[in-house]
Amino acid sequence: MSASVSASASASSFKALRRGDSGTRVRRLQHALKKRGFHVAINGKFGPLTQAAVRRFQRIRRIKVTGTVGAQTWRALGLPLPATKPNPTTTTRPPGVYRHPSAAVERWHAVAIQVGWAERDWKRLSCVIQRESKGNPKAQNRSTAMGLLQILYRVHRVWVGPDATILLDPATNLKFGLKMFKGRGWKPWASVSRLCDA
Repeated sequence: MSASVSASASASSFKALRRGDSGTRVRRLQHALKKRGFHVAINGKFGPLTQAAVRRFQRIRRIKVTGTVGAQTWRALGLPLPATKPNPTTTTRPPGVYRHPSAAVERWHAVAIQVGWAERDWKRLSCVIQRESKGNPKAQNRSTAMGLLQILYRVHRVWVGPDATILLDPATNLKFGLKMFKGRGWKPWASVSRLCDA
């Protein structure tokens, strides 16, 4: 699938944000607006101030002024569109491509490849995901480790930025994990990745 087809598929499946919404995506929106000089509270609630900032941003960027954040506004703010989920009934893999036995882990295979992980690393990566979070992207513990790969926010705050909750986004978590892997190999997960060789 070409990048343009993939991007248009992501855009068509993008769930717009509007006044009254709340959560991680709203916080990401507010961070992006604040970074561009708009005065908004970063509270994860899409209220009247956030809506007014969105309208002003749309007006400046010559995007249709709606006050809601669709794929076009989201991209214009420099935010990546979420990866489209492959349809498991139509996805076929070439022979020899590893498939993790847990569906909760295997569902992140395509996302990992999409953010840049190599196919050859998927077997070990999937084992790390299984041992760290059992495939639950919202997994957290008291040491501030978060997401699929249990990335320690207090250690990697410089990379992650002020909003730790972005580590609960599976694609973002896998992307930061790849950055760690490129710098240090499997060492950040040494305690569990050794077990993956067994």
